[in-house]
Amino acid sequence: MRKNLRTVKTGIIFGTLLLSLFVAFIPSASAGLLTVDPLINLRYPIQEENIIPNSGVLDIPLETTFKLTGPLAGIVEGRSLLSNTDVQIELKVVQTPDWCTASIANPLAQLVLNSETPYQSTLTVTVTENAPAFTQGVVRISATSKLQRGLLFNIGQVSVEFDISFIIGYWSVVSYELPDGNYLEVGPLGIADFQIDIENIGNGPTYVGIEVVDIPEDQWSVSIASSVQLSSTVYGGEGIKETVHLKIKPPIGFGFHNEIKNFKVMFTPYYLGRPDLVGQPEPITFTVQNIGMSPGAGFEIPLIVTVVVIVVLLYYFFIMKRKK
Repeated sequence: MRKNLRTVKTGIIFGTLLLSLFVAFIPSASAGLLTVDPLINLRYPIQEENIIPNSGVLDIPLETTFKLTGPLAGIVEGRSLLSNTDVQIELKVVQTPDWCTASIANPLAQLVLNSETPYQSTLTVTVTENAPAFTQGVVRISATSKLQRGLLFNIGQVSVEFDISFIIGYWSVVSYELPDGNYLEVGPLGIADFQIDIENIGNGPTYVGIEVVDIPEDQWSVSIASSVQLSSTVYGGEGIKETVHLKIKPPIGFGFHNEIKNFKVMFTPYYLGRPDLVGQPEPITFTVQNIGMSPGAGFEIPLIVTVVVIVVLLYYFFIMKRKK
């Protein structure tokens, strides 16, 4: 009797030990014996429009798909318990240029095995003024599948990277500074000299056309350079600033003058070599006040003759006075 009792106790202890070991190994047993890796694909359309710095965002639609690879792919897709399982693929931005910011909307793709429907996400890109015009920007995205466990098969964890490219557009920004202001007062024989400092703040080499578009009808003389060429700060900062002078000379008419005239100058920036890419034209109005007495046109010869006559008269006056 005691012997049978010992046997029962031993069996209970041994059975409990086996049950504990079985329970302990259930997770590893459910991990599957074979792993099949997915082939991840990320598609996006070619961008037909350039992205302009500091002018909104570029939204690039992404389509994520996958399929299993290897000799066991057909078995897993057709006959295993994983045939209708959901597979998660995480999208993440891993690299951008210094002048670019990028983010992904709906980054966790939920895909069903054996389904051809892609998962839709959106890559949103913004760029700053430091992005050189007409260069290619590249955002690198990683796509990582999460491990899916089955009774016999696993769908493996795989990570791949994709480069999403786009083109930077021309951002035209030019500043115009007037150290002496836009108003000067001169005499009838003087010249109003306006200094204009032109600086390119945009992201590409720029040609600035200069044209005087509003001149008074009377005989005022106006001169200024017809254009300047400027480099860009994104290329190191050399040659980004030039100085031009607007010189205005009032007409010479005999008598006292006190008149105010306005002159409008139009500055129009273009991308250098691409006159079809026009920036924002900038009109600047300059005001000149002509005030003072004018001897009139052709006064030089009469003035010289007058001076000579006065000198001769004074000479004879003093000579005759001494003789007396």
